Amino acid sequence: MDRSNCIGCEDNFYNGNNLLGIKECWHFKDAKVVMRFCIGVNVPQDRKENFAEVEVPSCYFSTCGLVYYNGLPRHLR
Repeated sequence: MDRSNCIGCEDNFYNGNNLLGIKECWHFKDAKVVMRFCIGVNVPQDRKENFAEVEVPSCYFSTCGLVYYNGLPRHLR
């Protein structure tokens, strides 16, 4: 896990990308790169094929229209 994994995360702001003097996101030291399932907020969640399996930090959070799940929804398993 390094800071390059944080690019695109809303909290990457706290990894020294600010004028506040905050050098590291509070999630960073415990974060691990994991496989998660990603889908657009406007994409129907009715088919497995609509989800992309991606490697992101366990704490990754985005507000750019994507949602990240730790697993597929129950109805698709």
